[in-house]
Amino acid sequence: AFVAQMNATAKRLGLTNSRFGNTNGWPDGGQTYVTARDLAALATATIKDYPAFYKRFYSRPDFTWGKTLGTGQAITQANRDPLLGRVAGADGLKTGHTEEAGYGFTGSAEQGGRRLVMVVAGLTSFNQRIEESVRFMEWGFRAWKAKPIARKGAKIETAEVQLGATNRVGLVAPRDLAVTLPGGPTPELTLKVVYNGPIKAPIKAGQHIADLVVTSPGLPQQSLPLVAQSDVAEAGFFGRAWAGFWSLFGM
Repeated sequence: AFVAQMNATAKRLGLTNSRFGNTNGWPDGGQTYVTARDLAALATATIKDYPAFYKRFYSRPDFTWGKTLGTGQAITQANRDPLLGRVAGADGLKTGHTEEAGYGFTGSAEQGGRRLVMVVAGLTSFNQRIEESVRFMEWGFRAWKAKPIARKGAKIETAEVQLGATNRVGLVAPRDLAVTLPGGPTPELTLKVVYNGPIKAPIKAGQHIADLVVTSPGLPQQSLPLVAQSDVAEAGFFGRAWAGFWSLFGM
């Protein structure tokens, strides 16, 4: 069933406290529930995994589809995104309203290469949703800052390779990497490279094989992607046999 696929996808995306009981989101006696955190995670996945569709559809001011049965006039619906035209760089995502949850909105905007995702819920009116959404997003850009971590192409570390033509591969930044921090003095940051290794060859240059995990006291953990610096071909027969021999004896 489609609902089962929805829940499986939610689990894959890391939505840890959400469950879908139907396909339309309407109240169903508590079978469907979702948290603000999970809505933000879903929004982030939508933006990152489907950039072309996101850019094409979510920021359109209106959408025309079909025709009315009576007059045959085209049906045009306006985009209800409360940020569009009010906050610079706003480009998505979705409003919602039920009696249980009130007026809500999951939105995003990008300014100067820095993207924020926001979620509000429990608001009492259409107009309050506009006011609070604009206030919240503007506060986000004003009160938080982007701290550069690495430039695109910078080599961060190397990773161990299993059964490859070489036994290590460079880990580089696929883009300019930055973390989001509160305004003011920069807090102490701890950086750690994490990967599930050794990484089995073959490996393609640009393949996402590791993450740079950034932590700071009192702040949530942030993970930044690292990719392979170069191709690593699989070792030949004798190379694999030799590696197996050393592995057998724990050497």
